Amino acid sequence: MTPSNRDTALYRLYDVEDRLLYVGITGDPKVRFTQHRKEKPWWAEVALREVEWFSTRSDAERAEQRAIRREVPRYNDAGVQWPHHLLGQAPAAFMTMTEFRAEPIKTIDEVATTGQPLILTRKARPLVVLVPYLEPKPTE
Repeated sequence: MTPSNRDTALYRLYDVEDRLLYVGITGDPKVRFTQHRKEKPWWAEVALREVEWFSTRSDAERAEQRAIRREVPRYNDAGVQWPHHLLGQAPAAFMTMTEFRAEPIKTIDEVATTGQPLILTRKARPLVVLVPYLEPKPTE
């Protein structure tokens, strides 16, 4: 598709080893890349840029959300619930801070009873991990 003034670009930024660093959307990739260059400390890692054009911004937004969820770019904040690139797969269930605040004692009791850690999130980002305390078994 040839871009026009109404089109929106979905872009992917990769490092030299083809690892996905960032996914975003913009009406003007040249301007957006200049902003990233000035604002993002990770910009120096960018070795390859891919741009895909969509006829509407809403189509580009849906594609961006899907890409972030499925491809887990290293430096995206929006839409990422767990920093897979740093910590591997999430070891526990997730709960928002709002949900936790509704019944904190019940939630803490469940973590203690089940022995299953719980990751509390704020704005879809990990904030706190509740981990049950297990007393060490006595040695014989």
